[in-house]
Amino acid sequence: MTDCLRSTFGEADVTDLPPSRRLITRRNNDLLEKVKEHPRADIKIGAKIFLNRFSEPALTEAVEKLFETLNVSYLDNLILAYHPTATGSSNGTDGTNGGAQSDEQESDVREGVIEWAVGSDNAVGNLKKLWALLERYAGDGKIGQLGIADLDADSLKELYDASTVHPSIAQINLAACCVVPPQLQAYCNQNEIQLLTHSDPQELLPREVLNELELASYGAGWTSRYQVHIKCRGVLAAKGFIVSLDRTN
Repeated sequence: MTDCLRSTFGEADVTDLPPSRRLITRRNNDLLEKVKEHPRADIKIGAKIFLNRFSEPALTEAVEKLFETLNVSYLDNLILAYHPTATGSSNGTDGTNGGAQSDEQESDVREGVIEWAVGSDNAVGNLKKLWALLERYAGDGKIGQLGIADLDADSLKELYDASTVHPSIAQINLAACCVVPPQLQAYCNQNEIQLLTHSDPQELLPREVLNELELASYGAGWTSRYQVHIKCRGVLAAKGFIVSLDRTN
């Protein structure tokens, strides 16, 4: 993704947006041509939104920007990756007591333990509010399937029980959990939740990456990734990222 941002900044079209925002897109962007090359019924559009702080407006903006950027009114599936405890490194730690944390993480990997939102106040309660927002899109027929990333079995059960549109996809990162936790696997099987693996970090644009891109005065509000597949052939027709950056000083 860092290379994608460098490429975009190197050949950018900049549009000023009210009241004080800018839209930066890659020059000669052929995304819409690729999306419209096939009838909507013949393509499958999936997306994943990465959010590292609780913000319903940010999640709404991320969803709406997907519709706007792809010029569609419907997403086949959307996965939410909500990691409120990520604080500037790809593994979500703050860098203190690094050796002890590293040892604990290695132990968790061996034991197949998933830890989500450790140390974050009311993480599940805030997740339920974010999920309710996505449920409204699903209820309006704008999103087909909803998914969630990196929840442990207890948190997934709590979200599932509280929802009206249940998660039908659960993603886990095997880099943080080398084997699928049996409790999680059993729960997904019992509730017909598709259990998938991924390799995404908890934070796509940590501080060190922003500094490297000469964006030290900005912070990532949210990031989304989309993929467009041709159904009958399983061919990837288009993919990309949408990033929201907020000035921090």
